[in-house]
Amino acid sequence: MVSNSDFSWKIVTGGAGGVGKTTFLFRYLTNQFVANTALTVGVQLHSHTVERNGKKIAMIIWDLGGQDRFRFLQDSYVRGAAAGMICFDISNIGTMLQIKDWVGMYRKSGSPAMPILLVGTKLDIADEEAQKQAEKEATSLVKELDLTGYIATSSRWGKNVEEAINSLIDVLLVHKLGGNGAQGTTSVIN
Repeated sequence: MVSNSDFSWKIVTGGAGGVGKTTFLFRYLTNQFVANTALTVGVQLHSHTVERNGKKIAMIIWDLGGQDRFRFLQDSYVRGAAAGMICFDISNIGTMLQIKDWVGMYRKSGSPAMPILLVGTKLDIADEEAQKQAEKEATSLVKELDLTGYIATSSRWGKNVEEAINSLIDVLLVHKLGGNGAQGTTSVIN
């Protein structure tokens, strides 16, 4: 990672296959929307540097393949992660069924105290009923699993994509700097 940065962090991104993890990260890294991305085989790595709250932060973002056939590799990919995101498709509530498994793996292979943000994707194609159901279930999971928060996003619109990652960076900065000036639990919906 970049040696002249104040912090260097590994952030893992997981969730069921097809929920839009790669599209979400592509939007974040390039500010472009790509409708059809290829299946992530195993893992993809992305390096990115940002300045946040006066600190230069180098990140390696790991995009973990969501298909079951890659599950045996994922424990090793999570080791050493500073934080994690777990994505689900707001328009397909069934993609939330794996969230507890992902949280368990992050906490077992990463750290029990690892900040984990729940990210709802595809807000742009979810109807109002699906959005309300996703918000209700996500809010419940945040409380039950002691997650950092929940944020609804749209890679197509670019809505809350940067905000999701920035909120995770803010939580890490609070932990590293020992202050309380950065944002804590996120609850951005829509």
